[in-house]
Amino acid sequence: MKQIILILIVLGSISAFAADYPDSAAAKQSSAGLLMTNAYDAFGSQAEGLTQDFGFSAVVQYKGKIILFDAGTTAEIFQRNLEALGIDPKKVEIAIASHGHYDHLGGFDYLMSVNPAVKIYLPNDFFSFGAPMGFPFRGPEPGIVEQLPREQRYYGGEREIGEVSSSGRFWKADVEYVSAAKEILPGVTLIPTTSDLMGTFVKYPPFGEQPKLIGMPELSVSFATGEGEVLIAGCSHSTIEAIIQETQKILKRKIYLAAGGFHLIPYDREYIESLAQRMKNEYGVESVAPAHCTGHLAFAIFREAFGEEYRFFGLGESLQVK
Repeated sequence: MKQIILILIVLGSISAFAADYPDSAAAKQSSAGLLMTNAYDAFGSQAEGLTQDFGFSAVVQYKGKIILFDAGTTAEIFQRNLEALGIDPKKVEIAIASHGHYDHLGGFDYLMSVNPAVKIYLPNDFFSFGAPMGFPFRGPEPGIVEQLPREQRYYGGEREIGEVSSSGRFWKADVEYVSAAKEILPGVTLIPTTSDLMGTFVKYPPFGEQPKLIGMPELSVSFATGEGEVLIAGCSHSTIEAIIQETQKILKRKIYLAAGGFHLIPYDREYIESLAQRMKNEYGVESVAPAHCTGHLAFAIFREAFGEEYRFFGLGESLQVK
């Protein structure tokens, strides 16, 4: 018997996710495992009340906790989709942002407006989130400061520029910036990776001739279940392959299911077919549930490669793992 059950969210079954989502029958059945629902995406079965839009959000029920992973593009659509699915954002205990792109962040504004005490985990990214960062700014003639009056010296000449933090949409939130793998709940582990592809180039001296690349930090999340790890990626800018490798290195457990955005829209058939085979045969990933930025070609290739272990995970769909 399959250990993973695909629950199709159609008009007649949306009531399964009533406003008391954590107390619903489906949630109680998943108390020993995991139930995750796609709450924001641009494809799906067009269930009534749900609005498709490019972005991603997954709501996870895990051992009695409600965890939000990403929050889509616009707060209004995110709110409507949660309402249609009967998911109460006030009951979200932990929220995770995978990375600092608009199509994963918009709904956090709605979440924080109704649930300001929610614990939020963010990548350790100064440029996107204002995480604390030390800037090695040093002028070429440090002694020149002695020739300036006190009011023209940074910090009155008492200290260097050094550590910098900025504020933004999360400035009043309970935020923790994550730079190393972290188990945030028993069985729930954040997996940080860094994408060179979407990084920031620094061309200031001394990097004028050879710009230095500062990569973009990204978080994925892995849940321990009886079948193995359930790994959810937001956009896989670091590549889904690197995220899988890092997860296996940290947790040393089988990845049962890899879900979320694999970011394969720009890639050709040869690359995607090779990747699907490596995920299945080399890394031992048993099931996949691609979503968001994975792309039409990759949907088709992964469906063929994984057969019955391919899980449709469009907007409004839920997957349960025991």
